[in-house]
Amino acid sequence: MIPKTNLWKNVQSEKEDLNIIQIIVAVIALVFFCAVVSRAARIARMPVHLRWELYPVPHEKERARYGGSILEEVNWWTKKPQHNPFGQWAVMIPEIFLLKGVWEHHRSLWWGSYPLHLGLYLLSGNIGLLALNTVLDYFGVSLLVILSLVGVIAWAGCAVGTIGSLIMLYKRLFDPRLIPFSNAAHYFNILILGSIYGAGLWWLATDASFVSHISGFYAGLIQPSQAVSLPLAAWIHIGLALFFILYMPFTHMSHFFTKYFLYHSVKWEDTPNLPGKGIQEKVTPYLMKTVTWAAPHIGADGKKNWVDIVTSGVPSKAEEKH
Repeated sequence: MIPKTNLWKNVQSEKEDLNIIQIIVAVIALVFFCAVVSRAARIARMPVHLRWELYPVPHEKERARYGGSILEEVNWWTKKPQHNPFGQWAVMIPEIFLLKGVWEHHRSLWWGSYPLHLGLYLLSGNIGLLALNTVLDYFGVSLLVILSLVGVIAWAGCAVGTIGSLIMLYKRLFDPRLIPFSNAAHYFNILILGSIYGAGLWWLATDASFVSHISGFYAGLIQPSQAVSLPLAAWIHIGLALFFILYMPFTHMSHFFTKYFLYHSVKWEDTPNLPGKGIQEKVTPYLMKTVTWAAPHIGADGKKNWVDIVTSGVPSKAEEKH
């Protein structure tokens, strides 16, 4: 029998704490995944969008280079479109990783928005590196280059993220072009991100064993015996990061995945609307819906559907007044 000394109680307490942390991390990861999948599925099931008809479309082979489109061809809908899959990536990669659209259309905002996002990209990359290191370590493989990168990336991510947060907070508070479009959620999101970056800098600056501590935390999630004690700054940083992961999918920051639908399902969607196929099958049920618009030129009376309206001709002035 092992006597239940104070040391034994401390060991038991640490194991209980680790089990609680494992549960919290697992629940947050599950909620994040389910929220993203659920929201993406809901958007995918929405009614067919109003096609923008903006050209060039980057996946068009050859023509996108000079701003053309398949519409240049006679009977274009009868011909198989020639797609260039790399054309989309040529647009998406600079937009995602360099915020190219912000640079081109609102450059003064880019100087704050880009470092704010870059910090998030770098810390997310660190999560991937630490997860990889944890898996390799579990199988007895050790790559020092991964841990070397973790420290450098953490410093860079927290530093540029803090700078970006401060710039964006200033612009939201004092830029007359942004003030009308800023609300409490914008300020809260910037403060949360800034706090994550700031706590990360505090941890890095006060903990000479940062790399071993953070790698030990990850190892403890799958092997509690490998966990290490962390300083206060570490728990603040980790706690804020976990809260952000839980909170993010339910906010407008979910544009990290909803942007896919904007580009692929709206801006670049150019599938021909052929009789009895795809798009027409989706549109037909909506044409049968009753029209309740109040505009007199529509001729809606609350009984006609869209098919009735578009096939009944334009109402006369007398009918409009009536």
